[in-house]
Amino acid sequence: MAIDEVKFVSTVKGVSDMFPIKPMSEYKPDWVKKAREDYKKLDKTHKHTHITLCSGIFELFKFGWYVPMWYDVYITTGKDKRGFSWRVAEKQMSMLSDENIIDTHTDKITKFIPRRKDRIDNIVKINTPYRIIAPKNIKFLFLPMPYPDHFDYESSSGILDPAVNSEVNVQLYWNIKEGERFIKAGSPLMQIVPITDKDLTMVCREANEKEMNWVNKKPYFSSFSFSPIRNKIKESYHKYFNKS
Repeated sequence: MAIDEVKFVSTVKGVSDMFPIKPMSEYKPDWVKKAREDYKKLDKTHKHTHITLCSGIFELFKFGWYVPMWYDVYITTGKDKRGFSWRVAEKQMSMLSDENIIDTHTDKITKFIPRRKDRIDNIVKINTPYRIIAPKNIKFLFLPMPYPDHFDYESSSGILDPAVNSEVNVQLYWNIKEGERFIKAGSPLMQIVPITDKDLTMVCREANEKEMNWVNKKPYFSSFSFSPIRNKIKESYHKYFNKS
């Protein structure tokens, strides 16, 4: 049986070398290591009730892939200030991509979304250089990282059809109303689960010439019409990448 391939391709050179999208099996929160050490110390009569045997939790760590942060960043919020500020190691980071490396959304997007008590109004949108090239009719479930070591921030959830929009961007709910937090490059930000029963393999690499050509078409596709044109974009996507 043929195995279909999902490609995560980066439009910025070097990113897939340093911080590739990885299988969820490589996700190792600190608390899991501590729990496993604790499990080893127990006698046989108590091991059967330990959290390390909970399949409901650890099955989540086997499905799909996770998106890492692709640069170091400090994000600062103020108690009586709207929004957030940020700083990176070098100003040239902001010039590596054709879009903002960090962005947010207007009130038209965010004002109706339910919030946790200590969550700021704005979404911290991390725009990654990755694009998804996938077999026809496969969509992807975007989820917050399961059972993380902290909840300073967490990804929103949603479904992406790469034939409509192939961008891999992370919409972070920010749960610190006042203070500064550091996101280190490589930190897991979001889980991606393919919605399919097919056997899949994944590659993560730099975008080739053909893929970059598709990326360069998207600004036009997104702006020439007053009305949604998703079906036409999907048709073009599948035709371009020879999907049957």
